[in-house]
Amino acid sequence: MPSPITQNLDSLKKSQKLDSEIHHARMLFEEIPAQRAQLKFDLELEKTRLNELEKSLKDLQLKLKEKELELSQKETQIKKLDGQLSQIKTNKEYAALQQEIASLKADNSLLEEGILYAMDEVEAARDEVRNEKEKFASVTKTFQEKDGEAANQEKDLQARLADLKKQREESVAQLPPELGELYNRIAVKKQGLALATVNGESCSACQMQLRPQLINEIRIGEQIIVCENCSRILYFEN
Repeated sequence: MPSPITQNLDSLKKSQKLDSEIHHARMLFEEIPAQRAQLKFDLELEKTRLNELEKSLKDLQLKLKEKELELSQKETQIKKLDGQLSQIKTNKEYAALQQEIASLKADNSLLEEGILYAMDEVEAARDEVRNEKEKFASVTKTFQEKDGEAANQEKDLQARLADLKKQREESVAQLPPELGELYNRIAVKKQGLALATVNGESCSACQMQLRPQLINEIRIGEQIIVCENCSRILYFEN
């Protein structure tokens, strides 16, 4: 009559294979939220960048309008003063008014230079905003595609995990209760790797050298033998 370990080895191997697949699928599943969060973070980063550039453009446009308004006010003031020249009666007052007009015109000359420079800044900012909008549209499209893929993968992995767990329960249920409980205890501690082959004279999982007596007991197969170091169920691979 086959020994318990020999009789149930196929179910043990199948259970371990399923546990390994479950562990791998769970790792992938648990990584997805972080991946989606990173995608969202990258999108928000681009959105923030676009908002900052748009705000900068508005600030530059406001400063340009302020300079243009100031220039308009000074030009109006100059026209007003020009109109007053004909009413001046003394040379001293006439010279003073001309000096004031000259000073305003000098200010306007500087303002005009500043306005030209501000117009260049506004145009450059417009180009930067335009480019950033194109980039943001591209990043948004990429986000939607990758986030959709991640969501589908998450859904598929969830379904796969449910199926694997069901198969795993069925496989462990085929084992004698005591062996099933032992397997489950070890699998929980060892992340699904409850079995280990004997590799020469060592445990293939932890590389611990096995006592000759222990190796003989595994060969005889009259009882389940676990590694004295890592506690995994030992067996010889045929």
